[in-house]
Amino acid sequence: MKNDVTLKQYNIEFLREKAIESLLKVGVKKENAYILVDSMLEADICGVHSHGVRMLPSYIQKCERGEFSYENPTIEKQTAAFTIVDAKNNIGAVSMNYITEVAIKTAMKEGIHTVFSRNANTFGAGFYYVEKIANASMIGFACCNAPAAMPAFNGLEAILGTNPLAFSFPTKSYGNVVMDMATSVVAKSKFGIAKEKGEKLKEGWALNKDGEPTTDPEEGIKGLVLPMAGFKGYEIAMMIDTLAGFLSGSGYLNKVGKFYSQTGECMNVGHMVVAFNPKILYEGEFLTAADNYIKLIKESQSIKGQQIIIPGENKRKYKRKAMKEGISLPLEVVKKLEFIFKSELKKGE
Repeated sequence: MKNDVTLKQYNIEFLREKAIESLLKVGVKKENAYILVDSMLEADICGVHSHGVRMLPSYIQKCERGEFSYENPTIEKQTAAFTIVDAKNNIGAVSMNYITEVAIKTAMKEGIHTVFSRNANTFGAGFYYVEKIANASMIGFACCNAPAAMPAFNGLEAILGTNPLAFSFPTKSYGNVVMDMATSVVAKSKFGIAKEKGEKLKEGWALNKDGEPTTDPEEGIKGLVLPMAGFKGYEIAMMIDTLAGFLSGSGYLNKVGKFYSQTGECMNVGHMVVAFNPKILYEGEFLTAADNYIKLIKESQSIKGQQIIIPGENKRKYKRKAMKEGISLPLEVVKKLEFIFKSELKKGE
């Protein structure tokens, strides 16, 4: 049963200014504070509130406890085909943004480039990074592993992360096509959103700690999130864990640290980004061909009264509304943000 939740409307630039100001107080470099805040705001603006500014108080607390290093990521190994980066336990959005830029720059010359990072932390919304690649007129793919929250098929123990993936490509007339999904039936962070809004989870999303189905978000947070598409989701989660985690030299399975653990240790998440340059790979004018591709899908027969939706369309609609009206946040999130904005914050040791 959904409870009445008070929402507060925020001006986007006000939130940006206050969030960056708060991160500067706890020692984050200005350029890195901007990257983190921009990634969170873009998530909220596009309706992906699970990775939005609701996360800021947690980042502030981790910074105050000195859980991040502010060292710049460094390249450990590089060939024409791939680059391996040491993220140096910096904020996940910072290292992910860095490897995205490396992928774009190198693919401009080589046609395809894959970048891995290790000693990394969670990067937030994956679509933010692959859209940067699409905005550079290329095709982008990104994935990472995550703390164990999902059982193996028929299992009762958290052994795999929700291991998200994102993909984007540009078109001439339809904007960027953007896909972003967890390999679980839903990102586990949405359990926290449901709790904040006083909502129940949908059936089939979660098991409690005893392995029984639950719609209680609190029980779901303490329990397990289920794979998307049953066995297929489990397989894809394993694939991403192998590529982004195991292959990159990062943590994998239940060796990935938790964001909220307060141990002060790096999560050791593995990131992977691939940029494909159609100007080198594709014979012809890619953007025109991409338009024709989307047109064929859009003009395919639809269910009566329904429209064919292309991945990324709903995000753009949400974004247009948010740019006009601002971002609406639940009162529980508002209270935490306003407490942070008014607090005397301190740099971590």
